[in-house]
Amino acid sequence: MAKNDSINALVHAPNFERLAVAVIIINSILIGVEVTHKTAEITFIQNAILVFFVGEILLRFIGRSSTREYFMDGWNYFDVLVVAISFIPEDMLGGAQVSVLRTLRVLRVFRILREVEELRLITSVLLRSIKSLGYSGILFFIFMYVYSVIGVSLFKMTNFTSVPQWSGNPQSVDPYGTLGEAMFSLFRILTGEDWTDLRYNLLAQSPNLDGWVTFYHVSWMVISGFLLINLVVGAVVNNYDRAMDEMRESDDAAAAAAAAESEE
Repeated sequence: MAKNDSINALVHAPNFERLAVAVIIINSILIGVEVTHKTAEITFIQNAILVFFVGEILLRFIGRSSTREYFMDGWNYFDVLVVAISFIPEDMLGGAQVSVLRTLRVLRVFRILREVEELRLITSVLLRSIKSLGYSGILFFIFMYVYSVIGVSLFKMTNFTSVPQWSGNPQSVDPYGTLGEAMFSLFRILTGEDWTDLRYNLLAQSPNLDGWVTFYHVSWMVISGFLLINLVVGAVVNNYDRAMDEMRESDDAAAAAAAAESEE
């Protein structure tokens, strides 16, 4: 057990973690270089880095506090998956599959999320926020659906080919011609992509609806912005506070355990 403790202390030592971060950064840079310039020297260095990653995984497994604890950590699964992908020989695959394999190997960059505590905390917060963001997404979709139905009901153009925008780009379609296109138009407004063009084109075609056109687009911009900023950011901040509290409790428990051990 003492051997396990010494190995566990090694893989969690600050110097070892700095070394792992440095290796991951070098690996990430070389992955980008390999896209256009693949040489025997780079391949040799990448293979050496791969050996380091395998050794790190073995050390973490050997130095585990318990087998259950090791397999409860999702980062361990991620490490094994990313490294395992690197062992798939390219000559076993076809042209398109080789491109996919090389794309998957770039996932090794994400291993830095495990080594840097601050990035690990942020990743944990984002994962925790998925459930809250899901509910926010449902609420957002309800508003988008309602606005899409209103948009199609009020602004669908039977003579869209006469709109100036269409003559400049014949491939464009009526932004409120269908429910799906209306949803895309609302998403376009949310991104700020030339959304005023939608309003001006509608005003040119439906001058009798000028007040409704303006109210519709401005109100959607305000409501969608409010939903994104308040609901999404609120969910992330709330989970960030929870993660920080849990981290403090874990640090306090570890410090108390270490103090009790030293007293014995």
